[in-house]
Amino acid sequence: MSESTSEDRSLETNEPALPVLPDNLDDLLAMGQQYLDQQGFIEAQQVFEKALTLEPANVVARHNLGYAQESQGLHEAAIADYEAALQSPTPLAQSAFNLGVLLTRANRVDEARRAFEQVLTLEPTFANAWVNLGVLHARAGELTAARRCYEKALEMDPSCHSARLKRANVKARERRWEEALADYAGLLEEGWNPAEVHYRRGLVLGAKGDEEDALRAYKQAIAAASDHIAAHIQLALLYAQQEHYDQATETLQQAASLAPDDARVQYNLGNMHARQAVEGGEILNYGYGDAAMRAYRRAIELDPRFLKARYNLACVAEKMSVQEGITSWEQYLEAARDVPAEQEWLVKARRYLRTLKDAEAVS
Repeated sequence: MSESTSEDRSLETNEPALPVLPDNLDDLLAMGQQYLDQQGFIEAQQVFEKALTLEPANVVARHNLGYAQESQGLHEAAIADYEAALQSPTPLAQSAFNLGVLLTRANRVDEARRAFEQVLTLEPTFANAWVNLGVLHARAGELTAARRCYEKALEMDPSCHSARLKRANVKARERRWEEALADYAGLLEEGWNPAEVHYRRGLVLGAKGDEEDALRAYKQAIAAASDHIAAHIQLALLYAQQEHYDQATETLQQAASLAPDDARVQYNLGNMHARQAVEGGEILNYGYGDAAMRAYRRAIELDPRFLKARYNLACVAEKMSVQEGITSWEQYLEAARDVPAEQEWLVKARRYLRTLKDAEAVS
């Protein structure tokens, strides 16, 4: 059997054409597993589909068919197969786990939680299921429940580093700074995922107000993994907090070269340019203003629902040109009008738009 991971799997295969399939179930199961081991997912799918024509209730064939389809990106089909496998009188905990992973990716949170709970009913010692259930609790703000899940994972598997990291993250959210930092230090001593651990240390140190130590932590995260985009963003924000805008911009430009399609990077790059373009409500540098607008527009192109980018674009655009401002505020209002969290900002946007239209009428 095979388990889900967060890694993308290739749709390509170099396997030879599928030979004539045997008519014996055991032979089919062995052949299908061999194809899975060789990442021949299309061939494996065909083999397990034939196995199920011989024995429709075979739980191993149904599970592995789901895995073969998941590995090709056929997630809805995989979900259906895992759910079917779980109807067996002898369901597999791994089917429920893989199902939970896919449901989490699809943001079907309640169903994902039930899937991980089913894993633990079938196999209470399944440490990664405890971790993933903890993640769902943490996302919901249920920090005590999340921490208990991570502790349960560690009870099942004391070497489960991801549970230790996530438990430390919960402590950080609870403002138990020193405990979290001690946990991060322990993970670093063991050399486990230093980029992510340094990044998390940086978040805690920044929240404590230890800016220089936070800067060092973010730099260590980037040194460990140059493509850690979140570390680049947080380093840039800390530079900006210290009014080192050139360093902040340079850091974000490096991130943009690594992740040109990351809307968060473009949004923050726009913010850095905007801070250098506008002061006291007045445009001081049109070059930075143009750069800010380009970055915000790129962020919106990448994520049309990025309402902060639309709002900030309009803030800069109205300083550059009345007509640009009118257009940008109208676009923001159209995109945000039905979003409850934007209601306060919508009131301001309507006021700014009225002011611009009045100015346009006078001119």
